[in-house]
Amino acid sequence: MSTNVSGNSGFWSRFEERVAPYNLLQHPFYQAWSKGELAREDLREYAAEYWHHVSAFPTYLSALHSRLPDGEMRREVLRNLTEEEGVDAATARPHSDLWMDFAAGMGASRNEVKGRAVQPEMTALVATFRELMQEEKASSAMAALYAYESKVPAIATSKADGLAAHYGTDGVAAKYFTLHQTADVAHASVWRELIDQQLAGGSAEDEEAALNAAERAAKALWVALDGVERQRLSVAN
Repeated sequence: MSTNVSGNSGFWSRFEERVAPYNLLQHPFYQAWSKGELAREDLREYAAEYWHHVSAFPTYLSALHSRLPDGEMRREVLRNLTEEEGVDAATARPHSDLWMDFAAGMGASRNEVKGRAVQPEMTALVATFRELMQEEKASSAMAALYAYESKVPAIATSKADGLAAHYGTDGVAAKYFTLHQTADVAHASVWRELIDQQLAGGSAEDEEAALNAAERAAKALWVALDGVERQRLSVAN
């Protein structure tokens, strides 16, 4: 799929305004990460918590894929899904396994991660994305995915840099982040083009629904980190 670099500039300007308050790089937990202020225990707890969103992400894509009509849009969603599940190339691995490598590098066992009783905010994050995949307009579901994946490369870069600089962690334990410095650039490009196609000639109501979905997704991601940070501070105190 070719990348549409023009699109609906007015819509995308409003999009960025709506998600800007939830810039995860400004969240206190990620700020502490980039400054090396987290203990490895904090990173271990975060890794175990956030795996549940990472592992659920393919199910969001699957839910969207299953409701789309036959055509290129459905196939684009499937391409993203197969990459997430690690079945697009002989040497690929599921992204949730790459995250599990990060958790293991922080000292968490697989059973500990999978059996974790997650914070209410993480439960709400997964539920929110699953709800958003059922939005009446596919453009709204894709706007939620774009709100997430378009921000991942910068976040992944910051995380990888912080792990290397402050925690002596790179290689296998950081592979999830080094991969996503580039992988989600392509994903976000596809979502953006598909959204432009869906909204072309559409109504103002369709655009507003997409903006609302994007804001809900961005806010849910921020609030999930609030849960992680609350737990960190409660342990510290």
